[in-house]
Amino acid sequence: MPIMSHTPQELAAFWQDYLHQGQAQARDQLITHYLYLVRYAVSRMLVQLPPHLDADDLIGYGLMGLIQSVEKFDPERGVRFETYAMTRIRGAILDELRAMDWMPRSLRRKAKEVEQAIRSLENRTGKPAQEEELAAELGIEVEELHQILTDTSYLVVSLDYLLSPDSNLKNWEESLPDTRESSDPTLAVDKQAQQQSLQQALATLPEREQKLISLYYFEGLTMKEIGRVLQLTEARICQLHAQSIHRLKARMQNLLA
Repeated sequence: MPIMSHTPQELAAFWQDYLHQGQAQARDQLITHYLYLVRYAVSRMLVQLPPHLDADDLIGYGLMGLIQSVEKFDPERGVRFETYAMTRIRGAILDELRAMDWMPRSLRRKAKEVEQAIRSLENRTGKPAQEEELAAELGIEVEELHQILTDTSYLVVSLDYLLSPDSNLKNWEESLPDTRESSDPTLAVDKQAQQQSLQQALATLPEREQKLISLYYFEGLTMKEIGRVLQLTEARICQLHAQSIHRLKARMQNLLA
């Protein structure tokens, strides 16, 4: 939990001054107060990102997301600021990571191969692909599949990118985007279709993977904490997490085809 630098009354006054009077000083106070959200987001994401990425850089990217959150927040929409800001902060960091093209091509290729294998298996059988079946489809041993899942665990942050900045993270069925800001109606429709496909794909994940996704993205637990809940090691949770993202992507490809 963050150390509160302002009382709830002071914080409410800052929001009042900024939202209704546009006071720059109140805006700065709000940004300073909510900096802990940036640090929290970065600390969670660093666990899943390559070690060469610098935490200070990520904090800088996340700060831009926080500033946008304060400037665009509309309390009348009924979403808590912390919920709204966390997804914008993560989104700002992911935007920068994508622009850097930080992921090795070999890793992208492995991820694509896993997703294609899942898609082929599930289309043939109509059931969730099991690890033994997936390994056989790829022509490898289960141990090698586990290593690929570990290597591609960096990809799990991609689910954040598919979630709306305005969504209520307690319920993924309500996580549809706000497309009002888009000047291109075609892009808005495409984004909404993608979000709807994500919603459908999430609802069809195996029960354990649904639980994992819910605990991590919607309840804020760490991989270690999820491991305790599911009685698995943290490393195994990271593998299952990556597998669930690959499965989601494969299913979304079917839904969007």
